[in-house]
Amino acid sequence: MKKYYDKILFLLGLAVLGIGAGIFFYKGGLPVSTPLPPMRLSGTAFESIASPNLEEPSAEWEAPPDQGEDLNETGWTYSVFTPPKIWWETGEGWSAIPPQGAGKTVPFGIRLIDAKKDLYRVQLVGSGANGDDKDVAVFTDVTSGYGFELREGEENQRHQVKLLTLTVGREEKPHGIVKEVVKATILDEQTNQNVDLVSDEPYSPTNNEFYDLKISAPYPEQDWKVTKVDDSIDLFPDAPNKGKFVVVALDFDKPSVTVDKHSYNKKGREIITKRELMIVDDSAPPPQPAKPGKPTAKPAM
Repeated sequence: MKKYYDKILFLLGLAVLGIGAGIFFYKGGLPVSTPLPPMRLSGTAFESIASPNLEEPSAEWEAPPDQGEDLNETGWTYSVFTPPKIWWETGEGWSAIPPQGAGKTVPFGIRLIDAKKDLYRVQLVGSGANGDDKDVAVFTDVTSGYGFELREGEENQRHQVKLLTLTVGREEKPHGIVKEVVKATILDEQTNQNVDLVSDEPYSPTNNEFYDLKISAPYPEQDWKVTKVDDSIDLFPDAPNKGKFVVVALDFDKPSVTVDKHSYNKKGREIITKRELMIVDDSAPPPQPAKPGKPTAKPAM
């Protein structure tokens, strides 16, 4: 029965659609609008307008003021701006102009070569001793390098020495070693003074130490023998006013020499640099860093 209802509803829909289409065409289809009247231009004719003459604004910047000598000597353009690279110079301060040798280690120009004692002109070497009055003292002349012998009471006119007393003994050293020790008292006929000498012990009068120093690049090479504080030497022998080294301290036990270097910068300002000089063994290899190892075991408690 249901199939018949579907067919009836379908036929009824077609009938309603046909009636609607008939009414539409009977009425004339789509409505037609009234045509618009023809259009005409109105108003005044177009007039071309001249383009305006535009003036571009311009600005004139004044040149920075000339900083004169200050710019040439320091390199600073303005005090409020920091140059990309600046240097610090001792006694001068900050500068934008690289100092001489900037980025390199400038040598100090002096080093200590040796510290010595000025030996007395005659040294006691030993003896040809038999334990009697024929014992002979053997001497050497430090200045000439010649040796000579004397017995008690004898003198040597060439070396201007007279032997006053001679003692020969033996002294026990560590490890059971027995060494002959010769002692002599002489008269120095140059100074008319008595001098005590001991074999194998070089004799030097008190306060007679001296130091051998070497001046080198960047200064002319010179050898300098220093004997006391306040000794000085010019950095440039041909130009005494260009700087100098001055000794401010001596220490024979280290040994060391402390000097002040007086030099001048480009503005003529004096710069004083202090340095303690010590003997350096150039042949010794540089110290090597310790290799990491295992920690030492702690003893058992």
